[in-house]
Amino acid sequence: MGRPLKISKYSPGSGDTTSNGVAVSVDQGYPPFAAPTSMDTATVVLPTPGTSPLPFTGVVGGLRGTNATTSYPVIQVLVNIALPSGSGAGSHAGTIIRQKGARKFMVLDSTTVQDESIVAGAAYRILSLGSTNWQLFGAPTGATVGTIFTATAAGSNSGTGTCNLVGTCVLYSTTPTVGNMAITMSIADSTPTYISKITNKFVQDFNGGETGGAASTGNVWADTQVQNNIDYAANFFVDGESFAKSGADVATWAGTQQNSNGTLTLAEVENYTS
Repeated sequence: MGRPLKISKYSPGSGDTTSNGVAVSVDQGYPPFAAPTSMDTATVVLPTPGTSPLPFTGVVGGLRGTNATTSYPVIQVLVNIALPSGSGAGSHAGTIIRQKGARKFMVLDSTTVQDESIVAGAAYRILSLGSTNWQLFGAPTGATVGTIFTATAAGSNSGTGTCNLVGTCVLYSTTPTVGNMAITMSIADSTPTYISKITNKFVQDFNGGETGGAASTGNVWADTQVQNNIDYAANFFVDGESFAKSGADVATWAGTQQNSNGTLTLAEVENYTS
């Protein structure tokens, strides 16, 4: 399946217990970049405690936190999360929380929701605690900023806390309808192209069209639903160049899928840097 979330995640105190423990890399993925052309792992910098959600999920995929920069880019998405009524919250900027399937993700709608606007049955991530009694809405005891919960009661004007709507969406080939999401990429400074699949190395477009894919109805993409995808090498800084694919045999290279000389075109995935 391949995962788009490249995260800097550590397990504090898990290593070298004779020295009171040190942080162990659990899922390093892409390290932060020292510069747009650098992938030198020596540039890894741990997030400053208290300035971003931990474990930090701000490198290329995941939540923006306070570390989204050119060194910590975060995939930019549009989401239209389905509400319990079946209607959609609308197409809004959002972020990926984690992957649920090859083309299906748990996502967050970046629109701020006041506690009085909470809808029973919908899922939320606490943005600010304020004076809200979050347990009245179904959050667990000890809930803090970053806690995700399913609301058991509708909102009321009970406090100053805020949250973000959370849901599951599927990649879509245009502005997302209910239960869908969109990620775009630029190819040689082109107009944005919708992504049908994204992994930690490659992206594909909707070259062959699409059918189905509404997360709100339980449908997910099958390989037969998106055919003749064109593969690109995923990157987050430049577009219009080529990338030599390891192991490519020009004699058998599929011309409709990749460049005839055994290379893939770089595609710049749209991303947040702040």
